[in-house]
Amino acid sequence: MVRPLKRSALQLSLQLSLSLCIGATSLPSFAASPSYSDYRSFETIEKQLQSLAQKYPERIKLQSVGKSAGGRSLYFVQIAGSGKVTADKRPALFVGANIAGFHHAGSEAAMHLINTLANSNEKKVEELLSKRTIYVAPILNPDAHNGLFATPRQLRAGNDSKLDRDLDGLVAEDGADDLDGNGIITQMRIKDPSGDMIIDPKDPRRMIKADVSKGERGTHRVFIEGKDDDKDGVYNEDGIGGVHPDRNFPAGFPVADTSAGAWPGVTPEAKATMDAVLSHKNIAMAVVFGPANQLLSAPTGFDRITPPGATPAAEANKLEADDLKVLANLGDAYKKSLDQAGLDSKRSAKQTGKGSLANWLYFHYGVQTIELDVWGAPVAKAAAPDANAAPAPASVASTSGNASRPNAANPSAKTSDAEKDLISYLSANAPESIIAWKKIKLPDGTEVEVGGLDPYAEYAPTAKVLEPALKVHTEQILNWGEKLAQLEILETKAVAKGDDVWQITAIGGMQGEFPTHSKLATRMRNKLPVRLEMRPGKGVTALTLNRAATVERLEPASTIKGEWLVKGAAGSTITVGLWTDQAGQALTTITLGKAN
Repeated sequence: MVRPLKRSALQLSLQLSLSLCIGATSLPSFAASPSYSDYRSFETIEKQLQSLAQKYPERIKLQSVGKSAGGRSLYFVQIAGSGKVTADKRPALFVGANIAGFHHAGSEAAMHLINTLANSNEKKVEELLSKRTIYVAPILNPDAHNGLFATPRQLRAGNDSKLDRDLDGLVAEDGADDLDGNGIITQMRIKDPSGDMIIDPKDPRRMIKADVSKGERGTHRVFIEGKDDDKDGVYNEDGIGGVHPDRNFPAGFPVADTSAGAWPGVTPEAKATMDAVLSHKNIAMAVVFGPANQLLSAPTGFDRITPPGATPAAEANKLEADDLKVLANLGDAYKKSLDQAGLDSKRSAKQTGKGSLANWLYFHYGVQTIELDVWGAPVAKAAAPDANAAPAPASVASTSGNASRPNAANPSAKTSDAEKDLISYLSANAPESIIAWKKIKLPDGTEVEVGGLDPYAEYAPTAKVLEPALKVHTEQILNWGEKLAQLEILETKAVAKGDDVWQITAIGGMQGEFPTHSKLATRMRNKLPVRLEMRPGKGVTALTLNRAATVERLEPASTIKGEWLVKGAAGSTITVGLWTDQAGQALTTITLGKAN
């Protein structure tokens, strides 16, 4: 009889794969096939960040904003040049990477961006950094990040907190086991007529879920590789890793998911990230390097979760049409850049999950946010399947309630086409990542087969493949930084009305291609509006009661106008200012009786 599997967040973590790392100051050289030992650990990146901050103190400011559950620093890098306005008052772009824990390509993209901005003496970069600020957090889940370098290698999304998944008073007493001794935790399949999986008749390298509508009946069950260590009749229900920080943010928090934590922000990683972002009010746009790609697949938001007996929440959960239009416009240019770099802009892309950093940045913090996966397997070219190839891993039905995004709680959340594309890519470029099934007998006598994909194969191209993707994403972020809204005062007038009374008129606008606020932010009103204010100087009295005009947001080519009456002698001055937190400020002085 086959033992049951309690499908906890960690147990299903293996079918997901991962990102590859590239050097911060230079790209490492790889062998023909990926060698994960060449990729950078948290400790290596930490040293490189400290070195960059020491080498370029005028441009790089390094701050530790907190500690992970395992005691590792959470770094927040400020990149800005000298300019007329201090770095914390300029429009800023935030980049957060690898909060997922397994997305090392995101950390590499973040480091590529940091290194480019630190080292570049190009005029366009210097001009950008004189008027913009870039904040980068390259490893937001360092505990899980280092799972790539553990032995045996097992994909991780959880931090180093203690999590008793089966509520037996013990922690990590029944985790995965390297049954075949190859140093990699993959999958385990067991023949069982009550199972829901079958070998794909069109491609024996794959296993697929039986389609009962076609008369198919399951022949196997597929589990994570391992035995029943605590002898409770359940395989691997309580393994390594704690709460998943990228499911621990308030937006769409999955309350019934143990891996998401007891409440939003309970993980030090999520709490520190939110505190750091909230302390920088000048952030106007955010990019998350993670498993989803919102420029290849438009974000759909999330479904609200209402506990039994509770009043349905009014939480915003769908993107505003205007914000989707911004993403669509950015997506056109992004896809063109991918194509020009020889990357596939038509490949499959995943959706952002519930409780994620990306959703919090958009739905709660209130800025235009884009999650990008940096690289993904290209669409497979039509070809006959290799009947003699080693089998690939099965797709396991998710029980996480988040069927659109892979993570340790839902590793198989990808379409069948995406899985075929991945297998095709690995077959041609990294065949050693597809591990042949091997028969093994468990201590209790159960006969199983172990094999499938290397858990970090999905996002792990060679450096040669990943390098153009890093360049594309750095270039895109620099372009987006340039397009951020920057307030400006377009016109001012002071018209004499007699008896030292003057009518002051000011018109404000903005430079850039993005609006000052996301449309959702104007609906939620969680950002201060654009404010055009007149401030009388010495000897000048305001006759108009309201000294400020406001508007919820400015869009390209839109303006804000203010008119006031003041009383003062010719030669006196007043100041007109245009402010909002995330689009900078503009100030001008008007001298009464003088052409302005």
